[in-house]
Amino acid sequence: MADPISAVPGSEHWSYGAFDFDPETGRREVPLVRDDGTTAAFTVPEFVSEPGDLRAIAEIVIAACERWENRQGVGG
Repeated sequence: MADPISAVPGSEHWSYGAFDFDPETGRREVPLVRDDGTTAAFTVPEFVSEPGDLRAIAEIVIAACERWENRQGVGG
């Protein structure tokens, strides 16, 4: 499990974990950690590095994770 490093602005209870960059592929993995220990992650190319861009992608991943959890909780 990734350790929380920095809060995701505008996403209550979610933090970024430590980013992992692979120089061979030029890809960066961005882990996300919720206060309750739930994790998610996304991978972006090296040129996606602006904080606002990463935050926008994180918001999409977080929303999808939470929708998926809600469906699972309803028996789906």
